[in-house]
Parts: sequence; structure tokens; C-alpha cells
Amino acid sequence: MKKLLQALVFTLVALGMALPALAAQFTLNSVVAHPPMHPVSVVYLETIKRIQERADKEAPGVLRINHRGGTEVIPQLEQAQAVRTGMVDMCMTAASFYVSAMPEMDTLALSALTPLEERNSPLFAYLDEIHRKKLGVAYLARLGSGMTFYLFTTKPFEKLDDLKGRRIRSSPTNIPLLRMLGIEPVTIPGPEIFTAVERGVVDGFVNPPSDLPDFGLTPMARFVLVPPFYRPTNLVLMNAGKWDALPANIKKIFTEELIKAEGVIMERAMASEKAVLEQVRAAGGRLVELPPAESARFTEMANKALLDTTLAKSPEESQKIFDLSRKPK
Repeated sequence: MKKLLQALVFTLVALGMALPALAAQFTLNSVVAHPPMHPVSVVYLETIKRIQERADKEAPGVLRINHRGGTEVIPQLEQAQAVRTGMVDMCMTAASFYVSAMPEMDTLALSALTPLEERNSPLFAYLDEIHRKKLGVAYLARLGSGMTFYLFTTKPFEKLDDLKGRRIRSSPTNIPLLRMLGIEPVTIPGPEIFTAVERGVVDGFVNPPSDLPDFGLTPMARFVLVPPFYRPTNLVLMNAGKWDALPANIKKIFTEELIKAEGVIMERAMASEKAVLEQVRAAGGRLVELPPAESARFTEMANKALLDTTLAKSPEESQKIFDLSRKPK
């Protein structure tokens, strides 16, 4: 009898959990490409929770979002394609994870616009257009702006020429710029940076400041090149057919909440960056601010290094993204 009751309770619970999904007119399965505690993942998960709560209140029985997890469900590099094929319906991922299909998306790292400015310009519609054309997905949001990459070194420098010959840990996106500066780029995983710096394998690293505490790198960031360069390109994508089929009121909820999320992650990212750079100073580090003329030259070099790379792979789209992402004059 006890086993029978346990089985009955289990069945009722299972049915209870399944009923909302069965009753919903539209069910969306979601995944993320970053770990669940990653700042952008946290904001994304908060956002889809709010979307669900609003949908339950404003349009009961219409929408059910099932968040399936992350890379344990679908590997990072396969999530955008999984959205395209309908294996899942939406994801939060990084443009670099589907760069083989859309190499022009690396150009978005050079955007001079905030996500809200992008939405209010022709850029947003163009990004949606090319995502639909090349991947069969709708482009819904850009999360992660407010973060920027800095070059940190253990050895002093005063000008860009002083960096020639240094060995600097970098992700692939930054390699063309480092080579243009005469730096020898070294690609090693984030968790191995500390040991590489400690043993003198590299003289520094390129990372967003928010990465430093997690990797124990704050005391090793003795000298910091200012200005920073490049912005992350974390994006929210949905299967185009699923997005187009959603009722207007549900799309409105998605859009409003994603706009809020873009603002939240910017505020959190900028606060985190400021706090970490203060920690660097407190630990004895120094921000090396280039003179205005050299700073402008560095920014121009950074733009050219990345843009030349994307133009070589996808000339028309890369140039248009770059042009549309400039500040109006």
C-alpha cells in the first residue's frame, strides 16, 4: 500500500509539472552557453523567469518556457545550430561560438553603441535579417555590453612600443591586434593563466577585469593598458519560426524584459569593472593611460586588426555591421 501511495504521489507530481507545458499554446525550450553562475547567464535566467511570470499573469496558458540547462545538454559550439534545427527553441550564446557560420559577427565587438542604441538604429534590424538568412534564427537581444577587454602586464611600460616582444596570453579574437603591436600572443585556458604568469611563461594577459578575481590574477595585474578595447557579444537567439508564430502580446513581453536585461547587465558589468580596477590599484597596480594621440592610434589599430580579419571572411556583412555600429556624427 505504501509503495502504491508513493507511486500515486509521484504520478500526480509528474502530471502537475507537465500540465502547464501541455496546457500552454506555445512551449519554448532554452539553453545557455555559459556556466549558470556567469554574470550574463544569471541575468538571462532572471529574465526568462520574469517573462514567464508576466505571461502567466497577462496571457494565462499561452506560454511555457522550459530551461533545459547549458553545455551539459548541448555543447557551446552547437547551440546556435540547435536553435536553427529546432532541437531547442532559444539560447543565450556568444557570437564567437557560431563564428564558423557567421564570421561577420565578431565585428560587433567593435560596436560604439549601447544595446539600446543598437535597437533604435538600423543595425538591430540588419542583425536580425542576416541571422534569419544564414541561421534561420531571430536576433532578440545583446547581453554583456559594459564589459571590455584590457591588457595587463607584470612588467612596466609607458608607451605601445614598449610592449614589443612581450608574451601575452590572449583569446583568438585579440591575436591580430597583439601581433600588430609586435606582441607574441599565447593561447592558454583561463584557469592556467596564473601558473603561466607565475612561472614567467607569459608577461601578462588580455581579459575583462571581472575575470581577474576568479583566476586569482588581481595581484599579477601590475600595469594596465588604458584605453580598453573590444566588447563581448553575448546574444539571445530564437528559432525564427517559433518567434514569428508567437502572439504580439507575448513578443511585447519578451522585448520589454530583454531591454531591461540589456540595461541590467551593463550596470552590473560596469560596476564590476570599476571595483576590480580599484582592487588592482589597491594591490599596487598602475593604470598606464596613453596620451590622447597614442590612445587614438591604439583604438584605430584595434579596430583595424579585428575588422581586417572579419572583412577577409565576410566582406559585405562585416563592413555593414561596422558602419551601422558607429556613433552618429
